[in-house]
Amino acid sequence: MLPGQGSQFAEMGVPLYESDTRFRRALDDFFDAYGPGAERLRHEWLHHEADDLGRGSFAQPLLFGINYAAGVVWLKKLGGADVTLIGHSVGELAAATLAGAFDLELAGALLRKRAELLDAAPRGGMIACRSTENELREHLGELEGRAFIAAENADNQCVVSCAEEDLPETMRHLGARRVTCLRVGSTEPFHSPLLGPAAAEFERFLAGRGHLLSPVRLPVISAYSARRVSDQEVVPAWFWTRQMAEKVNFWEALRRNCDAAPHTFVEIGPGNILSMATRRLPSVRTRRSTVVTAMPRHQRDTSHWKSAMHEVAEVLEG
Repeated sequence: MLPGQGSQFAEMGVPLYESDTRFRRALDDFFDAYGPGAERLRHEWLHHEADDLGRGSFAQPLLFGINYAAGVVWLKKLGGADVTLIGHSVGELAAATLAGAFDLELAGALLRKRAELLDAAPRGGMIACRSTENELREHLGELEGRAFIAAENADNQCVVSCAEEDLPETMRHLGARRVTCLRVGSTEPFHSPLLGPAAAEFERFLAGRGHLLSPVRLPVISAYSARRVSDQEVVPAWFWTRQMAEKVNFWEALRRNCDAAPHTFVEIGPGNILSMATRRLPSVRTRRSTVVTAMPRHQRDTSHWKSAMHEVAEVLEG
């Protein structure tokens, strides 16, 4: 599982970059592919100089790079194990790259263009809500189209996006209806129509490079379509670009594709947002499946990363 916007935190991945040669090499390869702006991005990350961790043009390429580097390390460690990838938002682009849909050069160009578009996009933000999607949809209907459901991450965990000027009123409105809310680290209204123009431009950019796309070599479950990515879906540029302005269906993707049989879910990227959501699955609640978090927030050393690898290796051997 590869997370997206909202999972970022200061120093995420820095201990691994400093101590794990394979992780560092993979992330440096991404920085090289990213091109102009990569050195500043790396410097701000390593020296904690980013003015706003929620800024999409900083967080998105960095989340992609860390997810990608973590994936390179984990796939090498797991060898021939039966692995399926699922990513949330920009994490889905990292999953597609690890699976071979994009080569790293194309991925770097995509993330650079995405950052450029986000810098020019309308300001806004996202709100994590403890609510079912149906309840939330009813509450948001009273706001007359000023706020949108951006993601359903679990049966009681959703995300709302809106313009910056509507954030305070949206928070007050939901709070008055006893919906527990928390601002997500984002300065853009991801997965809402407000980013429609940016998504359209992103689609045009990728469409001009469609000949560079390839069928995936590993199974990828899309949190956009909520199904396994087919060879036919890889080629259209819209499949990878429209999700910027449309809802993430992470919960439906998990429930439809991953709950019938036992699984070991491993969140290999920063934070534990996807792990928390996955623990809501019936198969996890009944202990038929397990959830492992590899890079928890504020974990300065690499001990948790190593113990997560050891735990998963024991499951595979058992």
